[in-house]
Amino acid sequence: MGNITNRRPTLTGNWEAPNKQRLEQLIAEKAFADNYAVFDWDFTCIFYDVQDSMFLYQLEHLCFNLTPEQFAVTIRYEIPQDVPLNGCFNTEGRQLTAAELSADLDERYCFLYHNCAALRGTQPLESIVQTAEYLDFKTKMLVLMRYAVTVCNTDLSQSVCTGMTLPELNAIAEKTIAQALTEKISTYTLTSPAELPSKAGSVTAAYRKGIRIQPEIQHLFRCLATNGITPYICSASQEDGVRVFACHPEYGYCLKPEQVFGRRRLRNADGVFTDSRDYSIPQTWREGKAEAIQTLIAPRHGGKAPILVAGDSDGDFWMMDAFKNDAVILILFRNQTPQEKLYPLIQQGLAKQNIPKPAILVQHRDETCGLFISQLPSADPRG
Repeated sequence: MGNITNRRPTLTGNWEAPNKQRLEQLIAEKAFADNYAVFDWDFTCIFYDVQDSMFLYQLEHLCFNLTPEQFAVTIRYEIPQDVPLNGCFNTEGRQLTAAELSADLDERYCFLYHNCAALRGTQPLESIVQTAEYLDFKTKMLVLMRYAVTVCNTDLSQSVCTGMTLPELNAIAEKTIAQALTEKISTYTLTSPAELPSKAGSVTAAYRKGIRIQPEIQHLFRCLATNGITPYICSASQEDGVRVFACHPEYGYCLKPEQVFGRRRLRNADGVFTDSRDYSIPQTWREGKAEAIQTLIAPRHGGKAPILVAGDSDGDFWMMDAFKNDAVILILFRNQTPQEKLYPLIQQGLAKQNIPKPAILVQHRDETCGLFISQLPSADPRG
């Protein structure tokens, strides 16, 4: 072991030079002392979001194990129905509630359920997706998913796995990843048809496609593990879907399931996912991420704080803030605005990137291809 600890770790890929130097230094200093590092998953270990991608795959392939009656319960579960959704307006400028969107979705799902061969009908999916009913369904599901979180902590993209077994969910995750890795990175906009009678009226939704693997993070995981430092994932996405991506050897991250923490859903005696979330562990979202690290991960390492915390969004701020005195903070740059909690940390990291042992590292990517860049272009996005 002595020979290994004397060998300076070397990271590969397009790390910005100060980040590469600091991470290699950190690993060398903290090697073989039962230390650990914690990473967000979406937009940190991968480019884009596996949970959103799975939700979109379900919408586009109508992969639901729900009757219309069950669907009606699922899309309302733990979501306040009559509270105006913050920022959610139809094309006429009227603010909407979940109740209005849910009423329209009930009607559309009933049509799809009885007509599409992917559910209980006879018409091929290719024909169904051309209908006005399907366009209304897809658009309003995206809108409800986007805005329900403004009034509660329920993520509709995770709720719609209700009725599935774990193998069924894993199969969708694998199909989603395989497709998303080949798709062009792009943003699309839908507007639901105004001619269909509805409670909510016509709405507009935007969504993204395309996932990219981050080779630099893959190698960082290997370098950490080789030096006796355990990498963990703490994600707001559903734990099971993230585990498929993080643990399957085909994708190259090669973590073990016990190294991945995310939000969990309860299953019934038959192994079928229910509408209920698992509240026996902290919800790995916002403040819950810090709590999850403290209660689920730190005890495995004698109560220690992590040596490295990595993330990209305000959902990761709390775990960064909780361990800012103990851990190096790695932030994946996403053009964060001054209104975001991470913005001051990013500015601090950029201002002090060339000092010895910086506490905050900011890593840039090419947003058009989702890959790390080692040197910023002349039009510097740091602002």
